[in-house]
Amino acid sequence: MARSNIFGKKQNEPWRGSSVSEENETTFHCSELITGCNLTGLLTLTEEEIELAIYSYDAYFSIKPEEPIFVLTEKNDVVSLHSNVGNPPGQASRCIAPVRTIYRQDIISNIAVVGHDAWKSEDQIKCATFKVRHSDHLLRNKVKIDRIRREEYPHEDDLTIYKDTIEGQSLGARYGVIYGPEFDHPKEIWPRYSIEFSPPTSLHEYIRHVSRYVRFLSFCLGSPLKPSAIRIDRLSFNERNSALEDQSYPGDHLVHYVWPEAKIDTHDLWVGGSPALVWEDDELIAFRACLVAWMERAAGWDKAYTMMMTCLGLKREISAERLVNACRWFEEIPLAGSRSALTDADVEAIATAAARQAENLGHPPEIRSRIAGSIKRIKEETAEERFRRLVKMVQGKFGETCLPESAVADLKQALAFRGKTAHGHYSPESDSEFNAFSRAVAAMEALCMLLTAFELPLIAEGIMRMASNPVIRDYRHAIS
Repeated sequence: MARSNIFGKKQNEPWRGSSVSEENETTFHCSELITGCNLTGLLTLTEEEIELAIYSYDAYFSIKPEEPIFVLTEKNDVVSLHSNVGNPPGQASRCIAPVRTIYRQDIISNIAVVGHDAWKSEDQIKCATFKVRHSDHLLRNKVKIDRIRREEYPHEDDLTIYKDTIEGQSLGARYGVIYGPEFDHPKEIWPRYSIEFSPPTSLHEYIRHVSRYVRFLSFCLGSPLKPSAIRIDRLSFNERNSALEDQSYPGDHLVHYVWPEAKIDTHDLWVGGSPALVWEDDELIAFRACLVAWMERAAGWDKAYTMMMTCLGLKREISAERLVNACRWFEEIPLAGSRSALTDADVEAIATAAARQAENLGHPPEIRSRIAGSIKRIKEETAEERFRRLVKMVQGKFGETCLPESAVADLKQALAFRGKTAHGHYSPESDSEFNAFSRAVAAMEALCMLLTAFELPLIAEGIMRMASNPVIRDYRHAIS
């Protein structure tokens, strides 16, 4: 019996291909476009794996995994596989009549680009767009959303949330809208983010900027987010609009990664703890300024951003790994560096006085260099002095509600526990030690989050909300 699809047509009607990106399927029949033999196989696309299996029933073949691989799927899409690894083909043979051999080569990829044509290594990206799950409420501007809901044909200014230009990039976000069958009001409204590149960039480079963008949203919500539905284009927005007008636009490309999404407790995603959001127009202005500042300083902060994401991904556990990564996050923050407790002039004066006294006691003049070296070793501030200074600094901006003075002791404990965990697994010996360990982890992450926010151009409302950010709140719960 024929099975109906969503349009009410039968499967025995003329076949019309549909895009891989429109399907919930994960495995597709395909034909390779590399060898010239049109060998067929199966392509699997999931968040956990991108794998190609190619078969030959006639003769031996070999596809080089170090080069991009192109296949045509049953959906009439070309899939371009990049960053591949694989072995030479294996074979299954029958040695008695009828004698036959079947060859198979397996390729594992990290990137799959789906579109109307092959995406080659030299192709350049002018525009990338993407969604970010769980970020919708950050970008719900009340005025714009209200107008979209009231207007049958929303104005472009209302659909555009923001667009800001920094060196070489244009950062944007706009609302996507789905209407119900009556078309009288939106059924669904969501934000879609974008980056335009000038000059254009490569497939391996653009994702670094997308990741920075997503890390800002993760910072706002205190949860590890990832991009989804990533689409890349060889044309800019203006070029695409012109091509659409003259009906020559070929389409963009969808990008798949082996990039599983971290489990997120949706009860923990309270937007009221975000230092930046776009609900009101003044908040929208501040959000844009913070995003631009976040992206502009990224070259010096990338390691800190990466460690932040690692720590956010470990929120569901209390472990030595989480503590070590929290300490590494702290070490990568440019603002967290040690300061000198003594000036060079102080070191010289102390060394001179100590050397003079040493000579009076009968020691040789050569001892002066040893004294100076010893004094230089104590020149840097101690861990306690460093933590006390940094806690006082963030208190000056965010208040003691975010980080009380007692956090200094927990931060010192974090370093002590890190020493115990440096050589392997660590297991607290008692409930009180486990509680101290938990407080130490939460204190270190809270300080790191506040230092990450410190130089951003937050407005008063955003500063007040930092106390409710999940990372800060977790420490407050740990000491309550």
